[in-house]
Parts: sequence; C-alpha cells; structure tokens
Amino acid sequence: MNPERLSRFLVAGLLLSFLAVRAYFTIRLREKHGEIPGVSHRIDSEGTVNFAFRRFLIAPMLAVATFLFFIKSPWLAPFAMDLPSPLVITSALIGMCGILFLVWVHRTLGREWSAKLKIRADHQLIRTGPYARIRHPMYTALFTIYGAIGVTSSNFLILVPLVLAVLSILVRIPKEESMLMERFGADYRSYKEQTGRFLPLP
Repeated sequence: MNPERLSRFLVAGLLLSFLAVRAYFTIRLREKHGEIPGVSHRIDSEGTVNFAFRRFLIAPMLAVATFLFFIKSPWLAPFAMDLPSPLVITSALIGMCGILFLVWVHRTLGREWSAKLKIRADHQLIRTGPYARIRHPMYTALFTIYGAIGVTSSNFLILVPLVLAVLSILVRIPKEESMLMERFGADYRSYKEQTGRFLPLP
C-alpha cells in the first residue's frame, strides 16, 4: 500500500471510529435520560466568540480539508508532510488508544456529559474511573485523537484546524472549571488539588 493510500485508510478508520463513539453515547444518553447533550437545561455556555469560532470557522475548515483529502485533490499537495510510514502507523495506533480512552471516559461520565457547558440542578461531581486522577480526561482523549488524525493525515491542511480546535478547548476550560467551582465549592477545590488537569499528578 502506497503512503497516500495508507494515510487515507488510517484516517478514515480513526474518523469513523471517533464519530461512531460520539453517536453511540449521544443516542444512549437520549434514550436513557431523555436528553440531547448540550441542548437541554443549559445554565451557562463557553461564550459566543469561542462557540462561533469553533462552529463557523474550525468545523467548515476541517470539513472542506477532509473532503479534499479523501477525493485526492491536487489542492492538498502543497500542504503534504513527507512522514515515514512507521510514524503514520504509530500515530494511528495512538489515536485508537485515544478513542478507547474516550469510551472509558464516556462510560464513567454517563449523563453528566454535555457538548456545551451546562450545570444541572442535580449535577454530580464524578471522581471515579479516569476522573479519579485527571480532571478533564475527555479533553485528554480529544487532544490525543485530534493530534493522531493530524499526523496520520500527513497534511497541514488537516492538522491546522485540529490545532485550532485544541486552542478552542483550552479557552473553554477556565470557564468550565469556574462553573464547577461555583457549583461544588470546597469539594471541587479539594478535587483540583488531588488531580492533574490533563494527566495524573506525579
């Protein structure tokens, strides 16, 4: 298999697996609790600018770049990265590990997951599973998956919007932690002291 075909095959596997996981847990949450993540009972959000940045800039950029990538458009040629096949394969394997980690996170988080920032009246602070040592393991999983897709694609036009997506998440996190601090007070302060933001404390 030539490098370009290998790259497209692996990126397709990562994207389909990632979208399947998201779709499964979205449908499961709706069926089990009657909720659509990010839609119902929203008290607060990450802010209009960051939301618009992600929805109207990052998402279209990534959609167009991905389309061009899979139709083998010559427009992508100037953005290609000449990466060795072992690195591309390793990156894809790391991405699959990120997806498996994302499944664990989703299963642990349950109904507390939401695509938008929101706090329900009966919101629970999850401290089990990956949340026992990491405050934001879902973002850890997403960073891993985004990075893996970007490297596996071997193309800067795919990588750049994924890097922008990571920056958007980094902007969102302080507001999320502020909301949790307001909701849980001393419990969340204690939890922060015992956990790392994206990786376990040494």
